[in-house]
Amino acid sequence: MWTMDETEDKTIDSTNDPIKDQAEDQAPVQEIKLENGHTLFIRELSRRIGADAFQVIMEATVEVIVKPDLFSPQILGDLTFETVHKKVGDSVIYKHRAERNFIMAVDKDSVFEKFVDTLRRNLVPYLSKPDFPAKLVMKKFRE
Repeated sequence: MWTMDETEDKTIDSTNDPIKDQAEDQAPVQEIKLENGHTLFIRELSRRIGADAFQVIMEATVEVIVKPDLFSPQILGDLTFETVHKKVGDSVIYKHRAERNFIMAVDKDSVFEKFVDTLRRNLVPYLSKPDFPAKLVMKKFRE
C-alpha cells in the first residue's frame, strides 16, 4: 500500500468497485502523455456526503493494450505471448485511487489538486518507465 501525507493508494479490482459505473461515465479532467507512449487519465469522482461535506476522490488509470511488441524475451522468460494474452485478455488497466472523507466544500478543490500534484510528483515517473506496461501485464498474469 502506498501512503503519502493524506493520500492513500487503493488499487481496486474493478469487479468489486462500488464507484466503477460512475468512473466509466466521468470524463477525465486531465490526460498525461507518459514517456512510454501510454496515457494516464485522471478523473474526479468526488461526491457530496453532507450539506457542506464531500468525499474527495481522484482516480487515475492507464490502459495497456496487450500486444507482442510490448514484451522483451527477458520479461516473458519461458512463457509465450499467446499464453500471457490468453490469460489476461486484450488489455490491462492500472488504477490508482486517492480518497479523503468529510472535506468541507471550500477545501474540496484544493484537496483534489493536492492528490493530482502528489500523483504527478511520485507516481508519473514510475508509470513512465519503458518497462512499466509489460511488467503490469505480467503482474496481472501472475495473479
